[in-house]
Amino acid sequence: MYIGTSSIYTILLFIVEKNNFQVKKVFFIFLAVALMAGSLSAQQTKEVLLKFSKQEGQMRIVLEAEETFLKKTEAVTLPFQIKVKFPGPFNLISQKNFPLDIVSEDKLLVIKLEKQSEIKISRLSSPARIVFDIQRGEKQSAPILSKVFVLDAGHGGYDFGMVSGDMREKDISLDLVKDLNTILSKKGKKVFLTRKVDQYMPLIERIKFVNQKAPDVFISFHSSMSENFILYIPVLENQGIDEVVDSYSLSLRQKKYMGKSKALSESIGKAMKDEFKVNVVYRSMPLPLINSTGAPSAVIELPSPKFMVYDLQTKTRLINSIVNGIAAYGQ
Repeated sequence: MYIGTSSIYTILLFIVEKNNFQVKKVFFIFLAVALMAGSLSAQQTKEVLLKFSKQEGQMRIVLEAEETFLKKTEAVTLPFQIKVKFPGPFNLISQKNFPLDIVSEDKLLVIKLEKQSEIKISRLSSPARIVFDIQRGEKQSAPILSKVFVLDAGHGGYDFGMVSGDMREKDISLDLVKDLNTILSKKGKKVFLTRKVDQYMPLIERIKFVNQKAPDVFISFHSSMSENFILYIPVLENQGIDEVVDSYSLSLRQKKYMGKSKALSESIGKAMKDEFKVNVVYRSMPLPLINSTGAPSAVIELPSPKFMVYDLQTKTRLINSIVNGIAAYGQ
């Protein structure tokens, strides 16, 4: 529904001339509907054309849409996938016989790659396009020796964790865990998640879950109010730690993994520092979550959303640095 300026002016003149309460009432209802329609039109579904072409050893994927729409679109690459976040709802019109799997929901488009590849992103105009040039063939990267992983997204359900504006700790950690799961699974690793959706899970249940799966690596994700990355390393020598762990009806299962947990945390921390050029803090604390798990373990606290913007690009860099840290661990 569209109401031009001249039409509104005509209606206003009519109201002034009539000075009638009922007419005024009808006008304001009419105006409110018009404003709502204008607001809805701003969220209209936009058409996005998906095209591709192939040459020997290369593939080009093109997304074409309205220029103002694409300007606000985020596009990043993860190993084995391309993620595109549009500023509003979209209708994907794909070229026939598109060779890759596609997942689209709400404002997000995910294109799944068959192999880990070198991808170059560029933006072109006339018409407006986002272009992905894919060098086919697996990108060389350090192998990950560990085979079984448990990934823990902190908090969940009514337990929001840290909240900053519209960013919630429980959501940030779950998003990262899902992406990390995708990458590790593609590499042939067995991955278990303590939670896959936004649900509350007690600490004791998380600990039991980890020990049941007996992973080679356990990582728990959280956020802090700090501007730094913080990694927790288990310690057992603190007075009173036996009572803390016994309260969860568990023995000191972490004892024989202390050295590996320290190496895992330091390896991930170094990779994060190399990528983000920020300080990484290591804290030795008797946390029941890691002291009660029988596996090499790391608890990662990410910087507060006050200091780091968790957009697609940042999340991609985070995941890549963690993967690099895991790969370096045990080499």
